[in-house]
Amino acid sequence: MFLKTPADIQKLKNSEGADIQVWGSGKLVQLLLKHDLVDELRFKIYPLILGEGKKLFENGGIPAAFTLTESQVTSKGVIIANYKRAGDVVTGDVGP
Repeated sequence: MFLKTPADIQKLKNSEGADIQVWGSGKLVQLLLKHDLVDELRFKIYPLILGEGKKLFENGGIPAAFTLTESQVTSKGVIIANYKRAGDVVTGDVGP
C-alpha cells in the first residue's frame, strides 16, 4: 500500500494489524498531528541543550490532550515518557 495522503494513512490506521510507528521523522509526525492521527506519543528527553535544531511541534498541529501512562528516568538523567490520547483539550489553572 502506498501512502500518499492523510486519508491513506487513516485507512491504514483503521485496518487490522500492528500499530503504525514513526521513528525519527519529524515531518511525518507533524503531518500526523495536523490531521489528528496520533493516538500515542513516546518521548526520550535528553538533558542536553543545543540551542538550535528541528522542532517537533511546529505550527499547524491541532490541539490534542494526552495522558501520561508510563515514565522513568535513567541513571544518565534521560526521561522516558509515554502518553496516550485523552480526548479534547481542557484548559484551566495549574495547581490545587
